[in-house]
Amino acid sequence: MPRKKQTLEAEPPGRAHRDPPIPMTEEQKFFFDLRGWILLPSILTPPEIEEMKKEVYAGAKRGYEGALQRLLDHPAVAGILAEILGEEPFLADDCYNFRCENSFITVRRPGWSKTERGDMGMPHVVRPPQQANAMRYQVAGKKIFSGLTRVVWELEAVKYGQGGTSFLSGSHKAHFNYGSPDRFRPNIGESPWEANMRAAMDTYACPPGSVVVFTESLIHAANDWTNPDNPRCAVFNCYNSIWAQWHRVNLDHEIVEAMPPRRRSLFRGTWALGTTGNRAYAMDNRAL
Repeated sequence: MPRKKQTLEAEPPGRAHRDPPIPMTEEQKFFFDLRGWILLPSILTPPEIEEMKKEVYAGAKRGYEGALQRLLDHPAVAGILAEILGEEPFLADDCYNFRCENSFITVRRPGWSKTERGDMGMPHVVRPPQQANAMRYQVAGKKIFSGLTRVVWELEAVKYGQGGTSFLSGSHKAHFNYGSPDRFRPNIGESPWEANMRAAMDTYACPPGSVVVFTESLIHAANDWTNPDNPRCAVFNCYNSIWAQWHRVNLDHEIVEAMPPRRRSLFRGTWALGTTGNRAYAMDNRAL
């Protein structure tokens, strides 16, 4: 199967962070459930992009500080994450109904090779899609539960087929093993269908300031950055439900304490009791 270009879900240009979260649309739900990922083009304004790129090129390694932290709960993604990771009773004005548990930044110069990664760019998932586990993508009662979810902010242009993340669309809902000799293996290595699966993977093109949201239950892969005109400059933030955790956060208390109160709730402890029992971040109530 040929690679297909993503062309859907145009969104309004950049919105001020003081705006409330933008609800996920029915169209976005349809395509996210169908494919396991959606692209929102041109979310950030040019001044926002330049401010954040300046921080990255000055050496920022994660998106928790400076202007980059505004991406953690940007209105364009906060409403989507609330829809696919949270439940309505746990959403309030003073806290989010989802958590952030990981952030890293990638800068890939033209000519960067996926062999520089530990996985050599092997298509992979958080856990095999056909397995039942806490990170698994689910839909019940017309409600999406995305499990571990990744949000990628592209701060430079991404050209189609020249290095953006690629996805085996629909694989987040697979019920059969993808040919691996080990049914618990979280990648497609040694599958006799590996070449066909790679050929079926989708990718995207987008202008700077765009964002991609995908479930980590979806088979996805890094690719050689062959775009000669600019590096890849991307912020990868990872989210989960308020009662599940995959990564160790290892985030300094002082960094979280300096955030606005509602943003701090992204890093509260990983537990939920009733609908009001765990709402605020504190030194003794934080994810570690």
